[in-house]
Amino acid sequence: MSDPLLKKNFFTDVLGDNPAALPVRITERLVADGAPRAVVVANRLDFEEYAELGHCELEVEPQPRPDSYCIWGGEDHDQLENTYDQAVWRVLWNDQTLRVVHVEWATGCGNESRDWVVANTADLARAFILDVERKTHHPGESILVFSDGHWQRSRGLYRATQSASFDDLVLAEDLKQTIRDDFRRFLESEEEYNRLGIAWRRGALLVGPPGNGKTHCVRALVKELDVPSLYVQSLAHHYWTPEQLWKHIFDRARGLRPCVLVLEDLDALVNPENRSFFLNQLDGFERNHGLIVLATTNYPERIDQAIINRPSRFDRKYHFSLPSEAERRTFLAGWQARLAEETRWPAEELDALAELTGGFSFAYLKELVISSVMQWMADRSVDFAQVSADQAKLLKRQMRADPEANGAGPRWGLFRRRDATATAAEHE
Repeated sequence: MSDPLLKKNFFTDVLGDNPAALPVRITERLVADGAPRAVVVANRLDFEEYAELGHCELEVEPQPRPDSYCIWGGEDHDQLENTYDQAVWRVLWNDQTLRVVHVEWATGCGNESRDWVVANTADLARAFILDVERKTHHPGESILVFSDGHWQRSRGLYRATQSASFDDLVLAEDLKQTIRDDFRRFLESEEEYNRLGIAWRRGALLVGPPGNGKTHCVRALVKELDVPSLYVQSLAHHYWTPEQLWKHIFDRARGLRPCVLVLEDLDALVNPENRSFFLNQLDGFERNHGLIVLATTNYPERIDQAIINRPSRFDRKYHFSLPSEAERRTFLAGWQARLAEETRWPAEELDALAELTGGFSFAYLKELVISSVMQWMADRSVDFAQVSADQAKLLKRQMRADPEANGAGPRWGLFRRRDATATAAEHE
């Protein structure tokens, strides 16, 4: 080999105090301290998930002392868990021992991290990295959530979708069945699409005022279709451009096809600054083979006509309107059946209550039931039907005072809570 053109510390010298010099210095130090072992660098290597799946065993090395902190798992997971910013992990994999050096650091534009795999040979390190990437690529029993420029697994969101059911969704029966059949047939028809030379991809836009079942429908579809699901929570990022963000989103989805890409509140995600980049990715044709893009909006008038009215982008638009009187009665009847024994709520009163709640969304109907129960619990001697009628009138007055609410009720998104002061609304 000829003499090197540059000195070995060339990059650290020219980078100086720039944060980009840190991973270079770490690599140089590991190569020097770990010799004759090989060092291979990876980016966001999900080795902890890999271990949870049972493919390797992990143990944190006591030296150097890891930089970690404890976080509480919450009421549903009542224990402390360690989170590591800097640590050296001892890895037992395929009867071989490796180390993974994980380091995170702050930059002027957010946090960065790297994972250095130290092994007896470079081939062993690369084989480990490749196996980790392959076996953690699929989300498994999680939903991939895009926020702050990268993807994270959410088991909680996955559990929320698994508890959703079309049986609990009050819609016009033909609409409910049409939606289910449309996507089921799509996933079963790849060969027919290919034979006919039609791009095997699907886009659907769920439209309607908040509180009428769009999010519940998305959750039930994600569960029923049983393919990898990705959810875009936010496009905000310190330094990535909209073009880079949309490309990152669609590239990840294309790597999991067939899959569902959920764009909740499309009117908030797509704006004049990023619209052209979004359309470039959406119009991917062959690249989007097997991709289902499932979007929702409460405000279709805010979406550019080039997106909402071109069938090749969103093949179908499903409208989720405020419930009819019959649908309101069906929804209330489900609650009456659950509460009748305790509250003595008579089924005979449902017709009057359904008539009284004209203009209510499903979310407001649920709020009506919950607020009525709370009021009745304060004085169980009162007639529950009368309490619910009084609460309906109160909510109607609130709706008139706040026309923007339009019967929406308190809101939850598919993943994030929209109103920190509100109670959950199952149908949105």
